Amino acid sequence: MIKTILAGVMVFLAIATAGDKPMLKQLYDQHRWFELRDAIQDHDAPPLYRGAVASAFNQAKEAEKYFNEAIKLDPKSDSASDARDMLTDLYGRAGRYQDALRLLDDSLKIHPGRTDLVNARVLFAAWAKHGDQSVADFRPSTFHGSVSRDGIVLPVSIHGKTAHWALDTGANFSLISEKEAAMFGAAVDDSSASVTDGAGGVAKIRTAVIDELSIGDTRLRNVAFLVLSDSQEPMSDMQPGERGLIGIQIPVALQSLAWKSDGTFETGVAVASRKNRGENLCFDGKTPVTRVLFDGKLLDFELDSGEQSGSQLWTRFADDFATLLKERGTKSKKQVTEVGGSNKRDIIELPEMHFRVGGFDATLRPARVYSKPVGNEFHYGHLGMDVLSQARKVRLDFVSMTFDLLP
Repeated sequence: MIKTILAGVMVFLAIATAGDKPMLKQLYDQHRWFELRDAIQDHDAPPLYRGAVASAFNQAKEAEKYFNEAIKLDPKSDSASDARDMLTDLYGRAGRYQDALRLLDDSLKIHPGRTDLVNARVLFAAWAKHGDQSVADFRPSTFHGSVSRDGIVLPVSIHGKTAHWALDTGANFSLISEKEAAMFGAAVDDSSASVTDGAGGVAKIRTAVIDELSIGDTRLRNVAFLVLSDSQEPMSDMQPGERGLIGIQIPVALQSLAWKSDGTFETGVAVASRKNRGENLCFDGKTPVTRVLFDGKLLDFELDSGEQSGSQLWTRFADDFATLLKERGTKSKKQVTEVGGSNKRDIIELPEMHFRVGGFDATLRPARVYSKPVGNEFHYGHLGMDVLSQARKVRLDFVSMTFDLLP
């Protein structure tokens, strides 16, 4: 439900050098990481493209290597700026606040007027004061939480107190309310930064760090949060002890996360190596993306476990399937509520949509196509709880980069 994107941080300039192959440039410009991966395999490619693919498939060391090569080739070039932006996203995803801050300072020396960089620096400077996120103890574990059409709720232990927070894979960072932060002794910093949501809204926020947080038998240190007012959506709809959302950094630190419809959770259990399985999961910046098979075509969709109001189709879907919408679609409006506010948006509604995702045959009934500013131009939409709840078991593995829905 909450798509907290640092204002502009995820906007890649996507300007390639004159010598780049046109096909590779197009794939890169459009964030088509699965196809770019296949296109450069066993072929020469600029380090920027290799870094983008390595980062998308969570190969951090390889991504750093190629991004740094791209920067060294011409530090003031557009390609170098792209590399710094994507490397900042990689560091942010991994909780490496200090490395992200260093890189933002480098970027601001070259682009002092970029407001997105200034905004991001405020957040990372506040988090970096407390040290990077780290894993103090890591053990695969099984525990119980809550799984329903209304969301995925995990028990979180903080200094002997237990919270029950929803998993929001669409959140670039974890969120907590002001009173919840006080309840659990989080170190809250004032901030002049803002976040934008997936519907075009903007909200002012503060930051916090929880020095120790456990899920199952894994204990994390220095976990970053964005702080919202208790009167602000979605916190105003939650009870004390529930006013937190688990963003993408935490499940990435857990390496893998699986849940069953009966509320059983598993963390840290590796499914298979990259060599043994095809990767059907990648990152676009900090956002997990998977592939959907629809009408004989593979489409890139974001995974958003925090979306309880229904999966969304976006303008790229409308453009590519214009005939289908003309023949079967009905125009309407729907209220969209996110962190930046609530607004009515134009939609086209299809009676149903059948597709295959994560090895599972799923159905959207109805399927709603949203107009801008909802969504982005890179992906066909996002999959929410109305899809994830159709499976008996859901499994995300950030080591093998695989996503499974099991019947």
